[in-house]
Amino acid sequence: MKTQAANALEMLAAAAEPISIGIFLLRNFPFMTFAAALDPLRQANRLAGRAVFKWTLISIDGAGVMASAGTVMPVDCSIDAMPHCDLVMVCAGLDHASHYNPKVFAWLRRLHRQAVVLGAISTGPFLLAQAGLLDGRRCAVHWELLPLFQEEFPRCIVTNEIFAVDGLFITSSGGTVTLDMMLYIIAACRGRTLAAGISDQFNHPEIRQQNAFQRMTPQSRFSIRHTKLAEVITAMEDSIQNPVDLQVLARRVHMSTRQIERLFMSHLGKTPSAFYTDLRMTRARDLLLRTDLSISAVAQICGYMSSTHFGRTYRAHFGVTPRTTRNEGLVPKN
Repeated sequence: MKTQAANALEMLAAAAEPISIGIFLLRNFPFMTFAAALDPLRQANRLAGRAVFKWTLISIDGAGVMASAGTVMPVDCSIDAMPHCDLVMVCAGLDHASHYNPKVFAWLRRLHRQAVVLGAISTGPFLLAQAGLLDGRRCAVHWELLPLFQEEFPRCIVTNEIFAVDGLFITSSGGTVTLDMMLYIIAACRGRTLAAGISDQFNHPEIRQQNAFQRMTPQSRFSIRHTKLAEVITAMEDSIQNPVDLQVLARRVHMSTRQIERLFMSHLGKTPSAFYTDLRMTRARDLLLRTDLSISAVAQICGYMSSTHFGRTYRAHFGVTPRTTRNEGLVPKN
């Protein structure tokens, strides 16, 4: 058995060519994330002029898997028939909880005991965590699902970075970030020149490092240029569950509350309080639509200790109750 003293990148760099990568697909996996994981491997082989990598697509039973866009992706094998892989990546979509399966968890734990590097992209970290493999580990989770992940797996160390490497685990927050993660892996395995060449082929001008943050800056998302206003917005977004008083926010940026209020009105057309409520209500709606958290849990994650107060605020904001939104939710019921 291989030693687990090395980290994931060292293990992959030491693997014999072609480095073997398995991608485990689960129903409703996001196609963009999948392509961002697979296509850099193809491009690496093309630019290197040899088979640096080989890959295997895997499903639970060996049957094709439907992506979130409705396209069925054929696979090479089931988890029982999977050949040796140096790295296995779990690729799942928003209905990740519907794939919590004792057989899958046992398989993932067995791979870990065999010192196979385990990766997770999109909502894949939820499956690794549910299998008990990420306790005490740093892991990257999409910003939209961070509160849910923290609630479900308090023993895991969640980071807002775009991807994370901890021991024999590599986790990505999904989407285009997966391309950066794969280029990072390729650079570690076979050099930065090859990774840079792949990035250039994809018209990807900069390979983001793992300590980059996930979201666009407030300046880009809200079309603002004022640096201190952007700092206040960032602080608000980082403290949805424990809202920060305006006076505290103002002190952080060395301005008065009156100055902050004028900035919000002139740049965003609303008061700081109204903007903060918008952020919290948007997060609440997303959690109601995309998770099966209880309404009281959603209220707490969004900074409301009283479910009644949360319900009144939500109805005033959206014109419907949280229960109505939940009933229209996107999460499949088991």
